[in-house]
Amino acid sequence: MIQKKHLLLILCFWNALGFSQNTIPTEKLDLSTWEIDNYFGFDNQKNQYGIKNNVVIKRSTTDFEYKNIGLGKITHIDFQNPLQIVVFYKDFNTVVLLDNQLNEIKRIDFNLKPELVQLEAVGLSAQNQLWIYDGITNRIGLYNITNDHLKWISTPLKSGIKNYFSDYTFFYWLDHTNQLFTSSIYGTINTLGTLPKYDKMQLLSNSTALYSHENEIYFYEITKERSSKIKLTENFVGNFFFKDGILAIFTQNIITNYKLILP
Repeated sequence: MIQKKHLLLILCFWNALGFSQNTIPTEKLDLSTWEIDNYFGFDNQKNQYGIKNNVVIKRSTTDFEYKNIGLGKITHIDFQNPLQIVVFYKDFNTVVLLDNQLNEIKRIDFNLKPELVQLEAVGLSAQNQLWIYDGITNRIGLYNITNDHLKWISTPLKSGIKNYFSDYTFFYWLDHTNQLFTSSIYGTINTLGTLPKYDKMQLLSNSTALYSHENEIYFYEITKERSSKIKLTENFVGNFFFKDGILAIFTQNIITNYKLILP
C-alpha cells in the first residue's frame, strides 16, 4: 500500500508537470449538420468556413463557394477579416485573396517573383500586408498587397516552424520541440514558453491556448504550464474552434456549439 506521504509526492509531481486534473464546465447551446471535409471555424459575423472536395465554402444566410482546382490542395484559410479572406495553396506557392462573397480579388504567385521564395506559412497582417515564412531562408517577412513589395523582418530561424498562428500585429509559431515564439511587425522576437503534446491547437493569446489530445480538449496556461480539461457532453473526434466565448466542435458532419467561460 502506498503511504500517504508517497501519494502526496506523486500528486505534487504530476501537477508540477502540468497534468492538472482541473476541469472547465461547458453549456451545450445547439448543433447543426454540415457535410464538409474540414471545418475551420467562424468569423466575427458568425459566418462559418469549411472545405469540401477542395472547395472553400462560406456558410452564411447565403452560401458562397470558391473553387480553383488548378492550384492544388488548400493548405490554410485566414478569415479574421471577412472582407479580405486569405487562401493559401502551398503546393503551387500561391496566395489568393477573396472578398466577402468569395470572389477572387487578387492572386499572388510567388513563383513569378524576382526573389525565390518557398511559402511555408501565410496569414493576414496589418496595413494591407501578409505575414509570410520562407522555407528556403527560414525568414519571416511582410508582403505588401498593394505595391507587391516584400520586406524581411527576421534573421533565419534556427529550428524552423512546425505550426503557426497569426493576427494583425503578431506572428506566432511552434518549433519542432513545441517551443512557442512570437514576432511583431517590427521583427522583435520573443520566446513565450513550451506547449504540451497535441493533435490540434488554437492559440488564444500569448499566454493561453486550446489543444486536443487523444480525443479530449484542454485549456492551457502557457506561463503556468497548466492544462485544464474542457468538459463536453459527447466524445470529441474531429476539429474545434473557439471565439467570443463559443466553442464549436466539428465531428462527423455535426457542429456542436458550447458556451465556454475560460479563466
